[in-house]
Amino acid sequence: MSQDPPQPMKTGPAPDYKAYRVRRSQLLQPLRRAVEYALARMLLLVAERLPLPFLQRLGRGLGALARMLASRQRAIADYQLQMALPGLDQAGRGELIRRCFGQFGMTAVETLAQRRIRAEAERWVRLENEQVLLQAHARGRGVMLITAHTGNWELLPIAMDRLKLHTTVVVRPLHNPRMNELMRGLRRSEYLELAERGTGSSTRQLLSALKNGHVLVMAADVDIKAQGVFVDFFGIPAFTPLAPAQLALRLDSPVLTCFDVRNPDGSHTFHFAEVPRGDDILGADDPVRALTQAITRATEEHVRRYPEQWAWNNRRWKRRPEDPGAPPAAGKTVSGMGTHGKEHRKAANEHDQSGPLP
Repeated sequence: MSQDPPQPMKTGPAPDYKAYRVRRSQLLQPLRRAVEYALARMLLLVAERLPLPFLQRLGRGLGALARMLASRQRAIADYQLQMALPGLDQAGRGELIRRCFGQFGMTAVETLAQRRIRAEAERWVRLENEQVLLQAHARGRGVMLITAHTGNWELLPIAMDRLKLHTTVVVRPLHNPRMNELMRGLRRSEYLELAERGTGSSTRQLLSALKNGHVLVMAADVDIKAQGVFVDFFGIPAFTPLAPAQLALRLDSPVLTCFDVRNPDGSHTFHFAEVPRGDDILGADDPVRALTQAITRATEEHVRRYPEQWAWNNRRWKRRPEDPGAPPAAGKTVSGMGTHGKEHRKAANEHDQSGPLP
């Protein structure tokens, strides 16, 4: 698929997502949650009994069904593709969206089949350039590992299990409590600790994970309620959490990216790469912003290579710098290797409002 080269940051009209808002009745919420949980339990029974290749085909079918029914999500994906990849015509966008929804469906069934995938991890979860992660981990300062909603991000803990590295993953608790407990059970492993945003202990978990030399996993491809900064993503200002950069600079932890690629045979390859931290970042007027931009640039490069595997229905540009309600962008809060402890604790606490898992 042809791809557009990076474009200069756009300053035109702000993206408007108002047309895609849906107001759901609170009276029906218990029923929706009960149905959601029942469907998940039913799919879980299927996922634990059928071969994974069959489940992936089933997932593609479910994704196709979701594409037909989820007109709002389909419209958001098309809207954002027009902004980010203007070289794609309507037919090209339609094909990419079709493939995206197929990926979503496969991700859903694979997530429910995590126990089986973990049991055959060498077959289904491959590692590429993992020596970069192992070398960074050996420095003893922890590792800030940045991921994104691409491929099947839910399988990243299985990749970390293969490396036998203690890992803390920031997750977004689901609104449905029963679904949240179900997901916690599926994610549980010997080397994994979950840090649920919005809890009083999660801030301490983030700091202690790095201080103890563990791997801390965060996503940086979402617009969330947290202290952040507007950086360039596909030539469009995108509000991005800056806690990963702040924590890494404060504790002098290396920053790596880890993005999943779904292979034609149904397996997954997790590729690791270090984000260089040279004079262009450490010598910048605002090193936190510079490092956040470098992280975002690495994410964009991956999405451009595999656009059909990214979550284009995620409202990535829902805020703009000129919006009255937009949080302030980061100022020059960094001195030397990081900001003062007060700013860092505030950023870490506010970053509880995000997580890599949807």
